Amino acid sequence: MKRNIMVIGGGVIGLTVALELTEQSGVNVIHAFPKAGDALSASRAAGAMLGAFGELSADDGPEEMEEFDFRLAAQRYYPAWLARLRDLSETRVSQIEGTVIIANNLGARDRDGIRRMHDEAALRGEPAEWIEPGDVPGLRPSPVQAPSLCLYLKNEHAVHSGELLDAMAQALARRANYRHLDTTVTQARPQGASWSAKLADGSAVAADAVVIANGSKSLECLEPSLAREAALPALSFGKGVSCLISGAPAVAHTIRTPNRTFACGIHVVPRPESGGLYVGATNFTGVDEEAEAKVQPGELHGLFDEAIHQINTDIRTSRIEQIRVGFRPIAAFKRPLVGKTRVPNLLIATGTYRNGVLMAPLVAAMIAADLGLRASPYVDNPFSVTDKQTHQGWDVDRLLDVGVRDLVAFLQEPRSPLPYSRARELEDYVRSLLQAAVRNGEEKAGGDSLHAMIQARLKEAPFNETVHKLFYEIGEQSRRPATTLVETEKA
Repeated sequence: MKRNIMVIGGGVIGLTVALELTEQSGVNVIHAFPKAGDALSASRAAGAMLGAFGELSADDGPEEMEEFDFRLAAQRYYPAWLARLRDLSETRVSQIEGTVIIANNLGARDRDGIRRMHDEAALRGEPAEWIEPGDVPGLRPSPVQAPSLCLYLKNEHAVHSGELLDAMAQALARRANYRHLDTTVTQARPQGASWSAKLADGSAVAADAVVIANGSKSLECLEPSLAREAALPALSFGKGVSCLISGAPAVAHTIRTPNRTFACGIHVVPRPESGGLYVGATNFTGVDEEAEAKVQPGELHGLFDEAIHQINTDIRTSRIEQIRVGFRPIAAFKRPLVGKTRVPNLLIATGTYRNGVLMAPLVAAMIAADLGLRASPYVDNPFSVTDKQTHQGWDVDRLLDVGVRDLVAFLQEPRSPLPYSRARELEDYVRSLLQAAVRNGEEKAGGDSLHAMIQARLKEAPFNETVHKLFYEIGEQSRRPATTLVETEKA
């Protein structure tokens, strides 16, 4: 008898897992996701850069380098997987060859980051070539924001995310062992040795195992007690706003800055099929997708101010064809969640943040391996949720150090650098305030309201982007009436 495996989620991870499972013998795949939800899919909104080295930061430590090793393995796994997908779907999936990383004096850590990329590439035998800014096709920034360093990464490609998703849907539609349910799973729970998935219309579907790959909404179908039993941490999202433009200058390769100020920096990706350009992307963390679904003018301002002045001033005369919003899933310590959980026959594949398109094929193969359907192409799973090591992360001092540095850089955008050494002085000041607040709160029995709020936020979302949220939350609280933060939290 065939095993019935349910996959929940229709983004790039969910589709790739479903496709991988249909490749295995003895399996029926039941795939549940509403097609209408595709509008806010992080996958379709993505620039889909396959950037193992491009995502490196100067501050990356051992934990981040463990993920980098996985990204590099995923990048090397991609060509054969993509060729297979094209054969299965008989449809086009466009790919842009190569990425140029640019570093200018506005990014506080740009030059440190780009040198880290070059050094790590040299250590691993990957091509990374220093080039002159004038030799980069389509790079024509404002003279005052011209890059000081440019690095060409020959093996860092980008794919057309829409074509990628459509190709997987086409390939899946041809599989006799695949069934799509155009609906939402409202609850998944064990029933003896199997699982029952309750659908939005009240009906239920039985399965032998469940794989949850529903992005930042992955835990919504689990009772809180079941999520705790499975050892699954809370999920947040990084809201990304991007645009497709027409009438844009010709660009031959992906051009991007290093990671900056809580985001992946500014980047443009050519769209040869339409002659357009993808411009991305912002980042703002949160937990309420409905509240953040709309785009703020400030998000577009920041996006295009950087793209126009740092990449090509002719972008200012282009036309915005489409504004896209996506919610990238973030788990505790920004580590993906992949594989078996502590609940039998419940698996998870989410938390890939900005690297979902890149990681998806290798993640899917690991899920199939955990189900006993194939050998894993990646020997040790660094993102196992059954391993206690996965739940260890940055210490508070390091989290605040990186978060405050990004916060001060964010406060200076767009185009308003502080004079003299005041950026560094502001970093020292804000870091000292936050460290004092956290430590005083630890010394007191529960701490006062401000201490308690800061500690709670850092425990709920232990990653540097939380410092960005704290900046706004503390400021908002100071402008409210005398209601305490603890009372506000209870409300």
